[in-house]
Amino acid sequence: MQASKSLPDAAKDTIRSKFDRAESSDPVVLWWDDGNYLEDIIEQACADLGVELKVAEKTPLELRANPVDGEQVWYVPHVKDPEDAEGEYDWFRDVEHTGAEVEMSIEDLTVHAFERGQLDTWELKTTTQSDDPAKRREIARILHDQLTGGQLPTLEQLRTRIVTGGYTDPVAFVLENGWGDIDNSSDTIEQMTDLLTSEGVDAVAKEDEPVGIVAATRRWAVAEWLIHAGVDAERFPSEFRAETTGAHGLPELKSVLNNTTSSGLIADRYLGEAMWPEVIAQVDDPWELADCIVDDALERRLWEEWHASFEAGDYEVCLERAEERYDALLGSEDFRGNYRGAYGPDSPWTQTWKQAAEIARLAHQLETWDESATNDVVSLYADADDGTWQIDNAMLNLVVSGEPETDLPNDHPAADTLDEFRTQLQSEYVEYLEDLGDLVTETVEAGAPFVEEDHAYQFFTKESDGLESGQTVALFVIDALRLDLARRLADELRNYVATLPSDAPEFAIDEDIWLGTLPSETEFGKAALTPGEIQMFDVSLVDGELQPLRNNRRVTNNRRESLLNGDGWTVTREQDDGWQSTRVAYFKNDLDNIGEKELSDLEGLLAQRVDSLAEFIGTKLEQGEWDRAYVLTDHGFVLLPDNASPEKISRPSEASDSGRRWIAGKDVDENSPGVLLDASTRLGYLDANVSVLASPLKRFRKQGLGDARFYHGGLLPQEFVLDFISITQG
Repeated sequence: MQASKSLPDAAKDTIRSKFDRAESSDPVVLWWDDGNYLEDIIEQACADLGVELKVAEKTPLELRANPVDGEQVWYVPHVKDPEDAEGEYDWFRDVEHTGAEVEMSIEDLTVHAFERGQLDTWELKTTTQSDDPAKRREIARILHDQLTGGQLPTLEQLRTRIVTGGYTDPVAFVLENGWGDIDNSSDTIEQMTDLLTSEGVDAVAKEDEPVGIVAATRRWAVAEWLIHAGVDAERFPSEFRAETTGAHGLPELKSVLNNTTSSGLIADRYLGEAMWPEVIAQVDDPWELADCIVDDALERRLWEEWHASFEAGDYEVCLERAEERYDALLGSEDFRGNYRGAYGPDSPWTQTWKQAAEIARLAHQLETWDESATNDVVSLYADADDGTWQIDNAMLNLVVSGEPETDLPNDHPAADTLDEFRTQLQSEYVEYLEDLGDLVTETVEAGAPFVEEDHAYQFFTKESDGLESGQTVALFVIDALRLDLARRLADELRNYVATLPSDAPEFAIDEDIWLGTLPSETEFGKAALTPGEIQMFDVSLVDGELQPLRNNRRVTNNRRESLLNGDGWTVTREQDDGWQSTRVAYFKNDLDNIGEKELSDLEGLLAQRVDSLAEFIGTKLEQGEWDRAYVLTDHGFVLLPDNASPEKISRPSEASDSGRRWIAGKDVDENSPGVLLDASTRLGYLDANVSVLASPLKRFRKQGLGDARFYHGGLLPQEFVLDFISITQG
């Protein structure tokens, strides 16, 4: 039953009827309001009627002042007979003969907002009364808000709001808040029971305590969702067989999750407790219910089935199922970035299944990476769709995602499983790196695998059309930007430029594979990325020391900057200095610094650095007038898991110079540790005998360098296969 009129309309009808019955042609309606909740209501009614309104500020006698002719309403914001006054006060006897007295509070007027003769409205009058001043104020606020707007409530909605303190749906209130702040009086318990049963929650009919009402309602809602997901309703007691109505109807709990701001609490409540274990145990295939994100018993069965599939090596099935469960727990994102219908991305329940998907994906990649035989190590590693660079990316993501299961109940089956699988995959990752190193060794020793590749020392020549076009160009030279990090950066830059205003320039972002200079260390890599003819760059032994040369002159930091300046570039290492030039070369070394300082949370810091780089580069593109930009790097790196046990080996006697992953010298030959790079490898710039390590677990001792996990300089693709990003306006 819906209200037939608003409170202002009900007040207007009351005043008009009193005027019509008055004996005087200039009647007065004297309205006594217990509580002063109707003043703006009466003011609106008088304005609509076009009659004079007087409001008593302190005493009703004020209304006699400054008399006017015509119909009038006098409003007194308190009761006619104050409780603290002796005797009865008959303030204005004459009004009874010339007009009328109305003693009506907001609770009384609410009854008039519904059709006469409907006895339930008198029950509403009882519902709206309270001797507690604070409770009465809250009820008055609800009545005022609900009966002055455009959409008028039904009687049940109004009663529900009053009982629950603002909710229109009693079931949603209990599911989200439990009993909340509702009082425990027998009248309120009876009212709430009536409201719930009227909504179909028959399970509460026999409950007479708040705790029992709440428990029964929640079990009823979980049963409803399970039935909606496909469980046979006959498996539940009759009072819990709640069928979701309508072809597009939603289970009540899912509707709550569409509107709540407390999804985390709901997740813990409905996934942390087994509501129907005996029913779930009878389900043949729990994965048919994967979209149902309630009941600990279902969550456990899903996890146990997933664990069994993983142990059996069914990684593709594990990935598919973990992603399905993750999507269900995630919900849908609206245009404001809020998640509805589930628990969102920050819930540990969601994050646990997300990590399960990452684990399954990584396990599958580690198992299958070498199934296609190839002697093209660069393509094997760098292919955008199928390359093994994705293994590095997956391992980084796995570590960054942490241990989400620790925020779940201690007895959740993922608590032991995920840690076991993380440790297992880290060991398998090291084995993969060793096998990849062996493959590189075989391909180099079998011929010259890098002849057809683009090499970093050729960059300024091969990209001369863009660099020498007369356009504004920015170079972002970021050290140690491993291939997977560079691709992550490129994706984030694409996302960034996609959000630029419609009147901003459009940028195309492309990626190309280049080979860094071997040995893959900063000294040689940065030297290669300087202007000059291809033929004028080489890496040679000079007095027993391996040096990068341009025109037979060693390229140091100062020399590199001089070469860039001579070619018209402004070199800067500052984010806000030097950018007024039309050709800027920005150098940043912090990725290498992060790794070599062996900071804790290394994977997380690397991922965060990519985020900050994307923000910085994107901002420069947006703020400047760059026709073209490039993101370059000198080398990549190998990052071992925490539990790896690398071996530090001594520099052999034939070496005259060395780094962590290479040795050089006139007497270095194929019998030296590592893979010999000499004229036969046809790199085009290496004019010395250099032996480079390909094993991930070996490096030469280097005093003062912390290299337990992070290092570069060697022959693993992670160290020298690079991704250069080009950004073009228009």
